[in-house]
Amino acid sequence: MQIQQHYSQLIDELKMHDQKCLFQKLEGTLAEKLCVKELLKEQVIIYVQKTKEFLLKDMVISFNALIIDNQYIELSKCQFEERVSKPKNNEGVNVIIIKNTAGKEYLITSNSQQSLRIKIYLKKFCVNKNYSGKYRLLEQKNCLPLSQSYKKNNQHFTTLKFEKKQLEENQELQMFHNQLTIMHAFQSIPNVVRVCEDAQRYYILGESMKLQSLESLLLNGFEFKEVPIVSIIFMTLQTIQKYQAKTIYHGNINLQNIFINVNSPTLQIALLFPKYKEHNVKNIEKDIFNVGKLLYQITFYTSRGEISQDINLNLIQSLMDQWSLPNSQRTQYRFLYRVSQLNLLSQLLSPGITVEIALIHQWFVNIKQNLKIEPKQHMSKAFLSTIVEEQEFHMTSSQILDHRVTITQQSYQEYEPDEELYPIRCQLVNITQMIPSKKKHDAVNPSLFRSKTFTNSTMKRDSLTGITKQSSFK
Repeated sequence: MQIQQHYSQLIDELKMHDQKCLFQKLEGTLAEKLCVKELLKEQVIIYVQKTKEFLLKDMVISFNALIIDNQYIELSKCQFEERVSKPKNNEGVNVIIIKNTAGKEYLITSNSQQSLRIKIYLKKFCVNKNYSGKYRLLEQKNCLPLSQSYKKNNQHFTTLKFEKKQLEENQELQMFHNQLTIMHAFQSIPNVVRVCEDAQRYYILGESMKLQSLESLLLNGFEFKEVPIVSIIFMTLQTIQKYQAKTIYHGNINLQNIFINVNSPTLQIALLFPKYKEHNVKNIEKDIFNVGKLLYQITFYTSRGEISQDINLNLIQSLMDQWSLPNSQRTQYRFLYRVSQLNLLSQLLSPGITVEIALIHQWFVNIKQNLKIEPKQHMSKAFLSTIVEEQEFHMTSSQILDHRVTITQQSYQEYEPDEELYPIRCQLVNITQMIPSKKKHDAVNPSLFRSKTFTNSTMKRDSLTGITKQSSFK
């Protein structure tokens, strides 16, 4: 009762009684799956639209979500403002107003310090108006554009642009907001710092880096040596594994949407522009297939400047058979290096493979065993051809094998990767050691690579060593 009397004047002053509620049920939403971490927890007074009363509530801010009593506001759909009201005979009251075209919510804070703590996160997750008045868009050749701030010492931000006219349908607009929730929750590069808009576009601003897509690298003549290809595919599969652990999927994996930070001294990849729909029949299997498709497109790319959109499984099998014969010759495909590369391709493009099985594939094992690490060599400014993931092959394989899991679809659905596997750590390597000779290919047991899947078998830690002895290149 005391709360009601203290703030009753705010109802008329801020026209609270005319607004609709922005809270929606948390259960069954993407926010429920991803927004489990409490970034900020505070006690605030809220105005409950349904009962027309002020209540003291525990409030949690997580990734793109403000949560109270198992209900949440999707913050990327809102703007916010702060008002300081001074009711008669009372001290000033700080009111944070979260709003969009559907309605408003009011958070009454106890002091200016609490308001500041809340506003730090609202600035990150809510939409900021007037992009053009705050930033200048700078296009970069072959890379994502940058936004240059008119203030803050001309600070630059990597920028993802979205045309509003392409988001007019509710489903497309919701996928845009889902994308923001996913990027925040996984803290993927470029780490999102602002969401802005103007009359025509939305802009996602992240930390400054030079991001170039795999498609652009391929078309502009980047030499995809074996180590970069292995590293990119492995890291992409690890990211998919993180999605799977949260029971979501990416839904838009292709050469255009996987980006490399070409200015980084270590390999950094970003899977951007996810298209996740809630209550959709899509699952992680489609993502795995699309990883196979992009590996196919890189493997069989020619210098004609055309990327194949069709997949020829017969070509893969034919080359596997050809390389199993004595005195076989190398093919004309310059980004095709090993029989095990073809075998992984075949498995990724066939139904039934899980991401966990893919991560312990023989191609990854072979590469790790053949690396010649030069620990004291100076790491120069990033040439992707000198970068390789070095440690996580062993960690991922070991973790799976330690549990002695049966390699079946069901057992891997119950496996959830530890967060400590991320991010990938990279080291400099000598690429000249990585080119396999024809003699090494001839020594491979062909039957090992014809196997489509591993079924109904239990792998122990020493079984990986056994496989290695059969097929490693000496």
